[in-house]
Amino acid sequence: MKNTILIGLALFLLRGLVVAQTGLSLPPDLEGRIPWDLATLSAAPDFEWINQTDAVWSLIYTGEEYEGKVTEVFAYYASPATLDGKNPGTGEFPGIVLVHGGGGTAFRIWAQEWAERGYAAIAMDLSGNQPLPTEEQDNPWGSKSTRLAAGGPRQDDEHKFFRLDKDFTAQWQFHSVSNIIRAHSLIRSFPEVDPDRTALTGISWGGYLTNLVAGVDHRFAAAVPVYGAGFLHEGSAWDGQFDSLGMEGTQRWVALWDPSSYVAHARVPMLFINGTNDFAYFVENWQKTANLASNAQYSMIPELKHSHLHGAEPVEIDHFISTQLENKAEFISSIKLSQKGSQARYSIAPAPKEVYLAYTADAKRSPERNWQLIPLGKAKGKVTIPSDARLWYIYWVDESGNRRSGEVLSN
Repeated sequence: MKNTILIGLALFLLRGLVVAQTGLSLPPDLEGRIPWDLATLSAAPDFEWINQTDAVWSLIYTGEEYEGKVTEVFAYYASPATLDGKNPGTGEFPGIVLVHGGGGTAFRIWAQEWAERGYAAIAMDLSGNQPLPTEEQDNPWGSKSTRLAAGGPRQDDEHKFFRLDKDFTAQWQFHSVSNIIRAHSLIRSFPEVDPDRTALTGISWGGYLTNLVAGVDHRFAAAVPVYGAGFLHEGSAWDGQFDSLGMEGTQRWVALWDPSSYVAHARVPMLFINGTNDFAYFVENWQKTANLASNAQYSMIPELKHSHLHGAEPVEIDHFISTQLENKAEFISSIKLSQKGSQARYSIAPAPKEVYLAYTADAKRSPERNWQLIPLGKAKGKVTIPSDARLWYIYWVDESGNRRSGEVLSN
């Protein structure tokens, strides 16, 4: 018994030492199971600039080993300095890591938009590809790309779901989490970036990865997963993939790669954004994921469309991150809520511009539900929850235009 206690204490102290030295740590249940080298990930990877003549620069950095060779990762980088050509001061800019979703790539426009807001932004490709030049894309958010000679695994179902019996280096999540953290370590090493003011946001599968990374890399000051959530095996766009995995395979996948295995270990303030009818990440599972985070706020936006364009648009992302990094007061409203039977009391402060009761009476699959919005008109008061409501929440728009929500509750 005494030896067991001493071993446990030693492991606890070792874990604390790793976090102190690197700023990274795995959730306790995953320690020793996934072979990420946290010390290596916490250091800036080797890289080379491909282009520094444009307003948005491009680079290649070193990734994990795949199929017996070290991989390369393509990324765009932009900052206020690259936009105007002026030499920046040391630690002048906050940094942000931008994580694309399924079918996406490194988006030049995304890095540029954040640079225009005053950030040093890095947007990497997580499919082993390099995007084609802007003039060869169909639109600014086009994702046409070409394969890198030393690219990592493709972002397809085979590598996301069906490589559990292979080495970790054959699995997409192992590379993607690593490459996001490496990108973070890289921009933190740039002299114009303040390493204590960095943020993370991702769209769809990028939001999914944001949840994973937030549970490992504790150096971020803010994180915003858009759409992406966990408990995917309980209902999502990937029901068929879990059917193919079977019960045992699904349990293993969830333990290793579902956000529900990571989010409770996140320390960073997080804003969870989704739409009521998202086709991929269902409302109940999104809320269950957000509830695991120790420092979470919610933005369940009625009928938010699903795409990279729509996922990058919400003003809430910039306002929330600015509040955390710059101590601005653009995202500070909060709700107090209590319920007794069909009656709920709520109080939102500061007083918002608009307040609604959002609810659905549908028993359909999450994307197919019809949601109702009932104006409440007051910042505080009592509301009767409709007897046929299956899910409901308080939704408001604050003075800065942020669309906010309380917890989505079942009736």
